[in-house]
Amino acid sequence: MSRDELVKHLRYLINKYIPVENREYFEKFLLMDDIPVKGILADFNDLSIDPIEDTDGHLIRDIYFHFC
Repeated sequence: MSRDELVKHLRYLINKYIPVENREYFEKFLLMDDIPVKGILADFNDLSIDPIEDTDGHLIRDIYFHFC
């Protein structure tokens, strides 16, 4: 998974599960050269409002595998 794919996947997850008023919080991290993936996913878990669908759970595990 490339950096561009990582950003694309994280934005997808953020847009799907994070309320609109909290999404901007993540943008500064997605623009960093060294993206703090663990921190983003931890904050994502705290701020998400809907249960994670199975397919998205697989995506999150894939992100963890490659970047954590």
